[in-house]
Amino acid sequence: MRSIRNRGYGAPVTDPGYLSLVGHAEVRRRFSKAVDEGRLPQSLLLHGPRGVGKQRIAIWTAAALNCTSSTHRPCCECRACRLANRLEHPDIHWFFPLPRPKRATGAAQLRQKLEDARSAALEERRRNPYYVDEEEGATGIYVGAVQTMRQLAQKTPAMGALKVLVIGRAEAMVPGLGSPEAANALLKLLEEPPADTTLILTCDVPGALIPTIRSRVQAVRVAPLAIDQVSEYLSTQVGLGARESRKLAGKSGGSIGRALALRANDEEEPRQSALLLARAALDDRIPARLAAAHAFRPFGARGAFGRYIVEAQSLLRDLIAQAAGAEGAVSDPDAVAELAGSQPPELSLIIQALEALSVAEQLADRNVNPQLIVANLPHLARASGSGSLGAGQ
Repeated sequence: MRSIRNRGYGAPVTDPGYLSLVGHAEVRRRFSKAVDEGRLPQSLLLHGPRGVGKQRIAIWTAAALNCTSSTHRPCCECRACRLANRLEHPDIHWFFPLPRPKRATGAAQLRQKLEDARSAALEERRRNPYYVDEEEGATGIYVGAVQTMRQLAQKTPAMGALKVLVIGRAEAMVPGLGSPEAANALLKLLEEPPADTTLILTCDVPGALIPTIRSRVQAVRVAPLAIDQVSEYLSTQVGLGARESRKLAGKSGGSIGRALALRANDEEEPRQSALLLARAALDDRIPARLAAAHAFRPFGARGAFGRYIVEAQSLLRDLIAQAAGAEGAVSDPDAVAELAGSQPPELSLIIQALEALSVAEQLADRNVNPQLIVANLPHLARASGSGSLGAGQ
């Protein structure tokens, strides 16, 4: 396997592995300095768009806390770092949403089945670092998992000086996705964490966390990656050709996770769904919008629907590039030609449609009914500009 350098923070690591990160140099610099100076907050929340690398930054930070090097941390060379890179460090515990186990007859059995499912998922992630998360509608972080976290927090570290609990997509503990009791159980751990325990939460939508949890964590935003960074990753790490890498990166919105999800899905379905959304954003006719709305499910906005919005935005940006004569910047010429038809829309209409899809993306992050979003697409930009979009929408 090839060895790549960890962007100035640590020695070379063998790729693929979970300490090999893309971008986010400033966040890592801040965290590395805080670890060296012993002032990293005991409870952190990393928030930002889906798939930009928040959970990997959390694993990287957990490795830095347990690294035995006296210089760069994580050094990516010591035994602790090598174990963290393979998700095998006994003091780094990664939790994330899982499907609710079937036929669990009691709390103890449910907890054991959740832990068995987590172990199986971690083993799959060791084999495939390019995994794509399941859709949120089918998964959650249940109270049994949080009880396991609390038990682990009370134990003595097995190898290093600290235990680190990484909780990915922590918003899955809210009612409707996981369990309200799970969020409350975690709150007790956040209120009085053991001195040798650090908690790192990640979430795509911080507003979905209960206020009492948000008030007990130090929040850090993780921004989208540059499109060039996504393209380079797809080319050098996933092995895609330059054309396909650029095409997926252009649709990703700066998210490697989204790019991988687009690649993993059947190409035709996302393309047609994105075309449908782009047309709906451009079309002010009520019957056309209602017909488009019924092509989508009334739930699961944070799953595939969110990816369709990102791709629809990419199509509209391509349409603008084509209108400006910059055909070389168009990532999917065939889809753009299909969208434009014989009479391309005016530039002002395309810009308004892009603004509407940007608002739609925010609403999808709040898990608003996708059919309602599509039915109101052309009006979302105007509603946003007038300040009439409220929390109840």
